[in-house]
Amino acid sequence: MDMLSQIKMEYDLSELTWIKENTIFQSERGKKRIRIWKDKQLLEWHVNWRDEISKQSGFLLDRMIRTRDRKPFFICDTDLVSIHDEIDEPYPTKGKEQEWGRLIGHALTYGINQSEENQCFKKSEPLPLKTVRGSLEQLSLLDPMAKLVLERSYIEAKRRNQKANLIQKRVQERKLPILINFSRLEDARQVFYHLYWISGSEQPIRGYKTIRNLLENWYGKNGHHSTVELLDSIHRCFSLKEDQGLLLLSELLMPHEFEETVTKLFTCKDVNEMPEIINQYFSRWKTTRELVILLSKWIEKDGEKVVAK
Repeated sequence: MDMLSQIKMEYDLSELTWIKENTIFQSERGKKRIRIWKDKQLLEWHVNWRDEISKQSGFLLDRMIRTRDRKPFFICDTDLVSIHDEIDEPYPTKGKEQEWGRLIGHALTYGINQSEENQCFKKSEPLPLKTVRGSLEQLSLLDPMAKLVLERSYIEAKRRNQKANLIQKRVQERKLPILINFSRLEDARQVFYHLYWISGSEQPIRGYKTIRNLLENWYGKNGHHSTVELLDSIHRCFSLKEDQGLLLLSELLMPHEFEETVTKLFTCKDVNEMPEIINQYFSRWKTTRELVILLSKWIEKDGEKVVAK
């Protein structure tokens, strides 16, 4: 039985046509997205995450549409398949800090209380700065001036790494939230002016890297004042002024952009693409430096001083 025929049977739908085969189809109940899962544990985690966040926050999420037997997925051949409403209209960022902050705050509250046992989340690994430095030294095609700047950045990257580790040692509560990927601002869509979040099918992530990436993108798009409003809104649902805020700050200090840039340059096959990679690096380095200062001052406003500057 082909995919559309089985969907008709499982969901009592009719008049189905592919928009993008095995990915998006049109039905009499609107446009729908198919997600195919190989890992049942990961699928069940996503089902529970969507249901709980929707229940606790009241936000619209791309929850699994239930089959006629009230199941969140069905089996097609050897795959597990879930169906979701497909929404195209983007949701704004600037001016909507309250809504975004409440969603992130509820996700953090739920994520910090999840058990780490038998979870399918990604585990963060120590940043291999010495290995990165070794890769940098082998970049023979890189412009000498750009290479010199990156070599000097390595010194600051080490300093940032040390400060991040120092902050982590200071905090008493080191438990980290388990989160979906919030990095992509474009995953926010709207239904009748309400926020609708596309939750994806990726492995959940333990730690604050996905929030760091979101703040980078938000700050780059909306600036200082809007980012402060976003932090204020998150804090109303989830405390970021104490240990968890310091853990977020330590994540911002980690020089991931240095590591990622050297990796991109090392694997780049077209020398003409290197200048753009370097320009993106400078932009990210400046953004994270400014975000570290912003978050440090925001935390200090009502609490103890931190060692990020």
